[in-house]
Amino acid sequence: MSDKAIASAQAWLERFLVAWNSADLEQVRDQLHYPHVTIGPAGGQVVVAETREAFQTDFERLREVEGWASSSFDDFTAVSSSPTKVHFETTFRRFWSDGSIYASGRVLYIVTEQDGRWGMQFRSGVPDVVSTTGSGGT
Repeated sequence: MSDKAIASAQAWLERFLVAWNSADLEQVRDQLHYPHVTIGPAGGQVVVAETREAFQTDFERLREVEGWASSSFDDFTAVSSSPTKVHFETTFRRFWSDGSIYASGRVLYIVTEQDGRWGMQFRSGVPDVVSTTGSGGT
């Protein structure tokens, strides 16, 4: 595997998480490559954002419905890599504002380098714990 590509792609994932936790859609869009593909948790939902403007995430709804305050990545496992593409399996967690975890799971991210810049091209996640009650719930 390409150690340089893995280090670069992992640093990008860390920047992506900062953008995600800012809940600023424009900052998140800056971290992606297009077309961007997302496969939903149940597997039947495939979303392809052909352009920057087509990529959507509703952070207000995430806060209202789930009580989301922030997310974390607990580990990065490079599954495979080349000098311009890395497949990562990552454990994620979602937190309520009181710091308690209400959801977690595994995500496969495919991060690519295009024109000298790393960005996420593909993601597919599978939740393993989801809670809808508790002090930070809706």
